[in-house]
Order: sequence, then C-alpha cells, then structure tokens
Amino acid sequence: MPKHVLDDVLLPVMTLRESALESNAAVMQAYVERHGLLFAPHMKTHMAPALARRQTDLGAWGVTVASVQQAVAAWDHGFHRILVANEVLDPAGLAWIARRRELDAGADVLFQVDSAAGVAAAADHGPLPVLVEIGFPGGRTGVRSPADGVALARAARSAGLEVRGVTGYEGGLPGPDEAREYVRGVLAATAAVRPLVTATRTLLSMGGSAWFDAVVDAVADRPDDVDVLLRSGASLTHDDGFYAERTPFARHPEEGRLEAAIRVWGRVTSAPEPGLALVAVGKRDISFDEGLPVVREVRPGGTARARPVTPVPGSVTVTRLDDQHCYLRTTPDAPAVAPGDVVVFGVSHPCTVFDKWREVLVLADDDTVLDTIETVFR
Repeated sequence: MPKHVLDDVLLPVMTLRESALESNAAVMQAYVERHGLLFAPHMKTHMAPALARRQTDLGAWGVTVASVQQAVAAWDHGFHRILVANEVLDPAGLAWIARRRELDAGADVLFQVDSAAGVAAAADHGPLPVLVEIGFPGGRTGVRSPADGVALARAARSAGLEVRGVTGYEGGLPGPDEAREYVRGVLAATAAVRPLVTATRTLLSMGGSAWFDAVVDAVADRPDDVDVLLRSGASLTHDDGFYAERTPFARHPEEGRLEAAIRVWGRVTSAPEPGLALVAVGKRDISFDEGLPVVREVRPGGTARARPVTPVPGSVTVTRLDDQHCYLRTTPDAPAVAPGDVVVFGVSHPCTVFDKWREVLVLADDDTVLDTIETVFR
C-alpha cells in the first residue's frame, strides 16, 4: 500500500506535486524552444539532482549554480555543463574549474568576471572560459555599463582567458520595461564582444524567473551566431507568492501556465483563544524572506479520510512565524481550526524553503507518496 502524507509521514513535511512538476518542466522547455533559447535552470533553487535531471532530460543545455561548492555537487551527480553565475576568485575554486576538461574533454564549466581582480585571479589558472558580466547602476554584480563590459572583455582576452560572451541579471529591476531596456544594452555589448570570442558561437546569458519575457523581446533581433542562455530556476516548482505575482506566463497566458508544486504540511497543536491557532511549522521549515506562507487548505481531523477545505481568501492568515510555530489569525467566516487538524501551506520564494529540507516527498494527486528526493546543500 502506498504511504499517505497524512497517515504515514511525520509532520511537518515539505512536498512536491508530481503533476505540477511534470507540467511546469514541459511548459518551460517548450517556451525556450519556441523562442530559440538555450536553458540552464538555476539548480541553486533546489539543489536536488533528481529535479535538475528532469530538466536536462527534457532538453536543457545544463545547469546554473551560484558557487563552486554547488558546481562540485552538480558535477558529482553527473552534470558536466555548468554555469557558475558569479565571479570566482578563490584559488581552490579556480583550480577545480581548471581541472574539469582534464577529466572530461566534453565538459563546459563557465563562470563570470566583472572586475580586473577577477580577470587576474582567473588568468593565473590558464585559459579558463568566462562570461563578462554587465550589470546596471544600483544593481547586484557586474560592471556598471555595456561599454565597461566590452573593455573588460578585451582585458580578459589579453590576459589569456577564453571569452565566451556576456551575461547579466535582469531580475533585480522593477519591471519588464526596465528589464527590456537593460537587456538591449547587454545585447549591443555582445555584438562588440563577438570578435574576441574564439568559439564558433557567442553566448548571452540572462537569469531571472520574473522578467524573462522581456529578455525574449530584447534579443529577438540578435545575430544568428549568438546563443541566448536563460537561467530561470523557479519555474519548475513555481510558488504562491513572489513569482506567482511576477511570472511572464501571467502576462502572456497564451505561452502556457505554471502551477505551484510546493506544499508544507503542519499539524495544529493549539487553539488557545478565539481567532488564533498555532501550527507546528516555523522558520526552520518554510520560507518567509519574500512574504509569509499562504494557507491553501485545512484538513479537519488531519487524516487521509479528511476532505480538504479551502478557506475563503483572507479568512485564515499567517501573521507570524517563530522557529517552529506558525501563528494563524482566523476570521468568523473561516473554517474551524482545531488541534489535530492539518494546515497545508503554499510558499513565497521557493529558493529558501528547499535549503531547510534534506529530503522532500513527491506526491501523487491523491496525496500518496511517489518518491523521496534528496537535496545536496553544502
């Protein structure tokens, strides 16, 4: 008999809906193929090799990571096309990257440079493949203008590095219009950098999960020998908050639809006064950096026999999290919430819930357990 999440699993627990994962992966791969892009989804979102493998099996070019530690984990699980979406200055990290082609001639492990210091550190380890990162004023990393990016690309080539193209991150901008304008500037820099690229094709990489439709618009007239590598990572699981509000599929429903795959299940342990209930889910179990969790269902009695109840919007609200307690405020039109009931939460921002779990359950639509996947955060 298959295990049921409510009868056979210790709570709290984080789960993924198999049907949502399957649909989201297919929707995103179809999107990038329809627009002629390459795809290297950001593995740092989940650091679960089984999830990354789903996407490479569907046709993703490889994976993106945020650090050499994450690249090591990806490599150890068989991913040999990796983009480290950061500058690397640690000697140990650069030495590790330099050894990849000795171990696999077909490997492609790229990283970013955005400073003279980064170029100098990388050049000490041989002709490593790099992308020059171009940011924007007030943004995260990257040189502050396309012109500075072109100048840094020349310096990198002169230092003996293998310049493969340029990269940037549009997700920190306030909206798709600003993102579109920024990416156009990076595309112009890509054209200027192309003579420095010895590979047959030049890469332009962009990375957010919120404004990638603006990237598609901005690169529509790219040269034929420029490959656009999209790094969007949150699309596989989606969410019920930050990305649900920003996803390009909401602006372009004809392109497809993403479903929230993540749920965190917790049992009510106390209802000490009218309008207040406490659930055994807290900061150690669920993300809260980009918005508090959202109550999606209440399961009265908390067993497999319980029929799910969907609260009226706003009637059951998370107001606060402690380390391992969730405070629910209920209104008079809310369903009864009593000790022993189970509350099912959606999350805002998937990246900061996965790192709280070393094992995540994959559920069928009847809430039985199909699989257990591991995360490999280091």
